[in-house]
Amino acid sequence: MKISFGSKRIVLLTGNHAIKIGKIRLVRFVSRFFVLPFSKRLRGRFIIKYGPGWKTALFNDLFAGLMSNRNEYTYFQEDKNIHVMPTSKQFLKGHVIIQLRGSAVSEKEIEKEFPNYKSSEYREAELNTARQFCRHPDGKIRIADYGNISTIHLIKETLNV
Repeated sequence: MKISFGSKRIVLLTGNHAIKIGKIRLVRFVSRFFVLPFSKRLRGRFIIKYGPGWKTALFNDLFAGLMSNRNEYTYFQEDKNIHVMPTSKQFLKGHVIIQLRGSAVSEKEIEKEFPNYKSSEYREAELNTARQFCRHPDGKIRIADYGNISTIHLIKETLNV
């Protein structure tokens, strides 16, 4: 078993599955109270990313892993997009999801299948590292980390079938 730690989730790679567990980002949440009141620029970016409004933004930041898990599960169940890794099960109201496990890919491999991979749209959608992609057992490169709502928008706009 391999364990990977991201900013929003912990991922357990076991056998043919990736088990994604949403983190509760309490330390980050508390630190926001010391930084945001003093920086208008950071406040604005924070509200744009996690908002609308303070309450919603703070909740979405604290439970960003849960929100990412729910977004991935719901998106795959509704759209069955062939460019993303299948997410088959959800537990504890989305705190834990089960996704098919793929194998690692290089940036050069990604660029062949996703020619706009280095574009500003992909960077803005937080889809700009090889860790967010993998090779599906069928041999195709797929997006494994698509829990960010801006990533889902990008997929819908550019890769929906």
